[in-house]
Formats: sequence, C-alpha cells, structure tokens
Amino acid sequence: MKTNLKFPQIILAVVLIGLASSCGGGSTGAVSGSGTGGSGGTGNNVAQLVVDAGPGGIGTVDLAFTTVTVCMPGTSTCQTIDHVQVDTGSEGLRILSSVLTLPLPQQTSNGNSAFECTQFADLTFLWGPIATADIQISGESAKSVPVQIINPVTASPGAPADCSQTANQQLTQDGTVFDLGANAMLGIGSFRQDCGSACALSVIPATYYSCNSTGCSNATQTLTAQVQNPVWMFASDNNGVILQLPAVPDAGQTNVSGSLTFGIGTQSNNGLGSAVILPVDSNFANFTVQFQGMNFTDVNFVDSGSNGYFFLDSATLTNPPFNIPMPDCPKSSALQGFYCPNPTIPLSASLIGSTANGTPVGASRTISFNVASAQNLFNTTGTAFNDLGGESSGNFDFGLPFFFGRSVYTAIEGQSTPAGTGPYLAF
Repeated sequence: MKTNLKFPQIILAVVLIGLASSCGGGSTGAVSGSGTGGSGGTGNNVAQLVVDAGPGGIGTVDLAFTTVTVCMPGTSTCQTIDHVQVDTGSEGLRILSSVLTLPLPQQTSNGNSAFECTQFADLTFLWGPIATADIQISGESAKSVPVQIINPVTASPGAPADCSQTANQQLTQDGTVFDLGANAMLGIGSFRQDCGSACALSVIPATYYSCNSTGCSNATQTLTAQVQNPVWMFASDNNGVILQLPAVPDAGQTNVSGSLTFGIGTQSNNGLGSAVILPVDSNFANFTVQFQGMNFTDVNFVDSGSNGYFFLDSATLTNPPFNIPMPDCPKSSALQGFYCPNPTIPLSASLIGSTANGTPVGASRTISFNVASAQNLFNTTGTAFNDLGGESSGNFDFGLPFFFGRSVYTAIEGQSTPAGTGPYLAF
C-alpha cells in the first residue's frame, strides 16, 4: 500500500526563511473548546472533500482530495482535475504535467523560463516551470494565478543539484501520479505566497530559478510572480478556510466525505462559532507543544497535507524521560517512517500559541490521541485513520488524523477576520 509520507518540512525553503509552512497529526480525542462553527455542507463557497485510495485507487491513506478547475487565463478553455490533494500546510497549486492538458502560459525570469523547486521532509522534491492559470473551486474563482507544473524525471531541463539534494541527502523526484499520490496539490495554508519577501529580495537556494537551454541558475522572484495561495486571490471569502471531516472509528474507514469551506465569518456557513483561536507566529505559523512535561518550540504544525501524527522518534520516546514503548515499523518501502506499537498507545499533548519571536502565548489546548500499529492499519481496507503516527525528530506535525471530527480553521496572513488578522488557527 502506498503511504505517501508527504509532510512538507520545507516548502521552497519556507522553514529556513520563516515565511510559510505547516504540517500535522491528530485523532478524534477530546479537545478543549472544540469548534462547532462553519456548517459547511453546501454553498457557493463550499467544495466537497473525499478521503479515499487516491486517483485510480493507487492506495493512499489519510489524504484529503477535492476537485479544481483550471482555465487558460481570461478564457473559458478549462480543464477539471479531480483528486487534488488539499494541503493546509503549504501554499500554491501544483499540477502534474502528465495530468494537465491545457498549454498554460509559462512565466519568465530574467528573460528565461521561470522554474521552481519544492522539497519535502520525506526526502522527495517537485521540479517544474511556473505557469499562469485562472482557478475555479466550487463557486469561487481567482484570476491569473501563478502555479507550478510538476515535471517528470525525464523532462528537460533537469533539477539542479541544490534542488535534488540537501544536507548531504540525495532526494527523489516526484513526477508521476503514483509518486505524488494525487493528480495535483492545492496549498491553502497560512500565507499568501509560498516563499514571500525573502525570495523577492534575495536569491534563496532550492527555490526559484531562471532556466534556458544551457541550464538553470538561482533567481529572485517578485511577490506577485511567486506561486500563490489561490484563496487570498478570490474576490470574496478570501481570508481563510475551514476543513471539516467527520469522526472515524479507531479501526479506520474505507472512505470519508467532508467539506472545504472558504472564508471565515464572511457568510452564514463559515462563522467561528465555538471554535477557539490558537495564535501562531507570523513567520512560520508555528506554535508550542507541551508533551510529557516538556515544551517543544521548534517546528510544530497542524497540516492536512500530512497523513499522520509525526513527532519525535522511536529512540527518544522509548528511553528516559519519556519511557513510551513506541517501536518503528519494519523498514519496508510501505511502512518506513511510521510507528508500529502493539497494543495501541494513548497519548496527549497541549498546544500553546506562539508570538512572532516564538514566545508561548495564551491558554494551552490539550488534545488526546492514539497511535496504533501502521502495519495493522494498512492490513485493512481503510484509507482514513485517526491513529496513524510516525517519526519527525524534534517537532510535532499534526496531520490529517487531527481533522477527523473537527472543524479546523486556517486564517491567512494579512487578511481580516472577525477574530482579528491572520495568520491563526482555530478549532
């Protein structure tokens, strides 16, 4: 079974430059002040979600998909793409070139073709040109949006060395539906662009490039030319999103339907209700996690683009001071990176808001969650699990399991909402 451990640690070096990023994990455990806000369901600002085995039933788990229509800018020449993975931990639409049938106009950089590199913490990366498209999702639309076209490994020009490797680690290029686990990725996270002012002011390795027939060189990219979070470019309902999925049993469920609602407090179906704000720092959208009496203030996210709870590592958890028996799964291609405890391990963690400089702020929010054996879970017919977990050394990544049974709000930087200006999370 394909697991698609796609939790972005750096999206275009966003963690390094502090301009965007998120990831996550979770369960159906009780949360202090769980939100019962935006009703979702139907409306011009509501897109349907499905958690299933992916395009063609390739075998993904804990990935949420929606449908997106892309059009040639300013025309009615369009293509509708299903099984687009919804990722609240990154920004921008990224479409596999093998799926795309429209000749979208490509952007230029310094008189050459503009390309982009997108690296992931599972040691994979995306590589391809920047193009422009009109985007429609449900009844919402955004015009002339820069998007990334994901090239296959064989396409020319190939990825530069600083894109295909990092920290002496060789990365694997994702260029097919099976590699990606989706036909496209829709990043609708906390930020307007996928890199921000740093890439506009300075050359940042492994981000944007200017490419011609002789090769590619690192390049700056203006804010408006960078890959954009399409939500903030909507004419209305453009200050954030609400992702809603029903609770699932601990043993998993074959498929799940939910909703993606655009806007926070802009219509009758997207109010905050009883959801409680979790402040996040304005650079990374991070927060503090208190676990077993210790505070972790590094890179902590809530992110629908991750397919489990990813936190610490087996050696750290198993040994003092934690003494939690959390064995890794067998080192197979399908299970590597996940935990396989037997029996299931119940855990809890407290989430505390963070200021721009990382100082904890506000009341803590305690969540309870379980981590079951991924090997046992993957031996079922399920594709939606609330208790899938794995390792992520030094940080906490609350992925799609966190969303089951919750309404999770992501407010976008600089956009006004009834609870203040984004970014923030609420649930």
